[in-house]
Amino acid sequence: MATRTHLVLREEDVVKLACEFMENRDMTISQISLERESGVINGDLSDDIIFLRQLILDGQWEDCLEFIQPLAQLQTFDYNLFQFLILKHKFVELLCIKSEIPIANTESAVDEVVKVLKEIEDVSPSKEEYSNLCLLLTLNKLNDHPEYKNWNPVKARCNCFKLILPLVKDLLAGEKKESVPSSLVASNDRLLQLIIKGILYESCVDYCQQKATASKNSNSIEFTNILSQSEFNDSDLSLLSWLQSLPPDTFSCPFEQRSLNVDVERIQKPLLETSWTEHMLVTPIRSNIFPHSAMPHNKPKSTDIMTKSLSLLLSKSDNTGSLLMSKSLASFHLTGKKLMDTSVDHLFKNGEDVFTAPPGQSDGENPRPVTTPDHLDKQKTRLVSEYHRQKTIHEDGVGYSNPAEQAGKSTEDDSHKRQTSEERLAHESRSTDLVKTLPTTNLAKPKFIKVTTLEDVQAVRCAEFHPGGKLYAVGSNSKTLRICQYPSVAELQEDHETYQPTVLFKRTKHHKGSIYCLAWSPSGTLIATGSNDKTVKLMNFNASTATLEGTESDLTMHDGTVRDCCFVEDGGNGSPLLLSAGAGDCKVYVTDCHTSTPFQAMTGHTGHILSLYTWGGAMFVSGSQDKTVRFWDLRTRGCVNVVSYLTDPRFGAGTPSGQAPATGIAGVGSPVASCGVDPSGRLLVTGHEDSSCILYDIRGGRSVQSFKVHTSDVRSVRFSPSAYYLLSASYDNNLVLTDLQGDLTGPLPSVVVASHADKAITGRWHPTDFSFLSSSADKTSTLWALPPI
Repeated sequence: MATRTHLVLREEDVVKLACEFMENRDMTISQISLERESGVINGDLSDDIIFLRQLILDGQWEDCLEFIQPLAQLQTFDYNLFQFLILKHKFVELLCIKSEIPIANTESAVDEVVKVLKEIEDVSPSKEEYSNLCLLLTLNKLNDHPEYKNWNPVKARCNCFKLILPLVKDLLAGEKKESVPSSLVASNDRLLQLIIKGILYESCVDYCQQKATASKNSNSIEFTNILSQSEFNDSDLSLLSWLQSLPPDTFSCPFEQRSLNVDVERIQKPLLETSWTEHMLVTPIRSNIFPHSAMPHNKPKSTDIMTKSLSLLLSKSDNTGSLLMSKSLASFHLTGKKLMDTSVDHLFKNGEDVFTAPPGQSDGENPRPVTTPDHLDKQKTRLVSEYHRQKTIHEDGVGYSNPAEQAGKSTEDDSHKRQTSEERLAHESRSTDLVKTLPTTNLAKPKFIKVTTLEDVQAVRCAEFHPGGKLYAVGSNSKTLRICQYPSVAELQEDHETYQPTVLFKRTKHHKGSIYCLAWSPSGTLIATGSNDKTVKLMNFNASTATLEGTESDLTMHDGTVRDCCFVEDGGNGSPLLLSAGAGDCKVYVTDCHTSTPFQAMTGHTGHILSLYTWGGAMFVSGSQDKTVRFWDLRTRGCVNVVSYLTDPRFGAGTPSGQAPATGIAGVGSPVASCGVDPSGRLLVTGHEDSSCILYDIRGGRSVQSFKVHTSDVRSVRFSPSAYYLLSASYDNNLVLTDLQGDLTGPLPSVVVASHADKAITGRWHPTDFSFLSSSADKTSTLWALPPI
């Protein structure tokens, strides 16, 4: 009976071999990806150093400085050099972003770069080092400099850690992981050594077999190719058994010394070309083990200043390529300090009107890691725990759960944490008269005021602002279409008396049935309406005279109620395309507005289509009673992605029968009554008949959170023009404003900003002012605005 010998192989060690192989060949992107996915690091490092290394690899430069702060007082620690290395790499990454995104050269972006450069000057080891960094400012592109010709952020961050390691290795060496002794660290190209020895062993087996069978080719050993297929069984120890059977006298004779010349043909690595900015701002992949589980849940502060510019770049790039479903920005929020306060800021001040919608979490979702000090002490070192304790104290001081305290205590150093409304609305509202300096005295909380109210004899289903902002259109169940004048809200007072708007155009019996939807073309020269008479009317509009001109077109391709319509720009003949959808055949029809001819019917939904939305370019989304949202691309003339809101035991979501797997949303199974996308094309919001709202990361292909701020069907959802706020309208009669600033996975402050006497059907933002229109089953359409402080 054959004797068996037991050998234990650890896959963790195999991963270490691969990591060392890639590190020796500067394949850092692949190395770091393998580390993240496997949770294995090839290194004899303490937990504190591993944690610091991960902060650097994630680009959390400010957190690196904060984490190492306790060592700053030690005489044996070169704190200035540590700061210089961290700030230098932060500075280079900012320059990369500025060079890749020309529109990032805003005043705030330049200020951020100059600020970092000033910090570097204070800690630079020499004037020469500082001058060399200053010279980088003169380059059009970072890779124009010889030193940064093949620069990429992943490789640079790895090199940064290598430079920093000697500074902290002895100081943070006290708590090494017991499972990683130095003897289990791959080194000296161990993977290549094992491959060579494996080839030798395999070749020896072949040679011995040839000798035993008296083969003609048994005079010399022929080495097998590394990828050659061999009959050698990996569990066959016949050769070793034969060696053990040799008499001891055989080994008494000295062997002839022979050496093996190994020619390693080095791989020719391709030149990597991409937008490194996207890689720097993408959410790092995190596993549920240390150190990833201990990483701060915020975007690197050094990239906050550039996020808006990146959003614009990505939205433009969508016009020339297919939708990127693999990119996910860390927390979607935009930043920008302002030293003034506005009326909307005080809507979220402490008071009984403000409530938070806690994020929903299904049974299938992994809970977010607990970050209390007690929990951290059990899984990480004391230094890491102290770092998180300080951050927890700081965040509590900012007031995560109390928007009023948060608004009063935020500082410039809190820009990476949950940001208050005080930091934002200067960008949100372009009417400068709305922005006033906040007096030091306590003021009553402001509220949205009814500026005008249009009354009808039946329910008002739709209202839309003209792109120019000076007009708005209203359609109702009475079949009447009205176009009203938008009044000035700059001097609005709290004691304002609501009045009827000035109606510039009115047409009764515009349709044979109720007007369910209407839309303006991007230029404002066309208006379309849809009805339950199964038709769409397309008309030319003259904004200067506020009248319809020419012959209107009746589109009769639908066989059910037209529930929604919208325009998208077409690069062909300069005329936009009209999208319309609804009940009946559940198709989205595309109409050429130049010829008023439907030329495409997009199929895929299995239930009535209730909502359409486009955010520029050729992309649009549709929401349906079949509990899905579909992403469409007019360039490919088809559906490019499906987000399903069906219950599924595996994902918490499922897919329509007979269709390809769709991206799922955990724990939700309700028709999509409304949908919208933020201006950058990164974040999808949906309103559902079960009263929930869901935020979905488009580029990352994942749910951000589900929350409820209503008690009935959510029939309208719209991001504000800069996506800082979400306006939702519901059959519970209310319109709710939700603050989307900061971490979207946490509780979201919300406040009821408008109420009707009956179901609220739509809510639409003004293109520039911080005001909105609502329509309701109470037979009114109301314009709401905040009085300035």
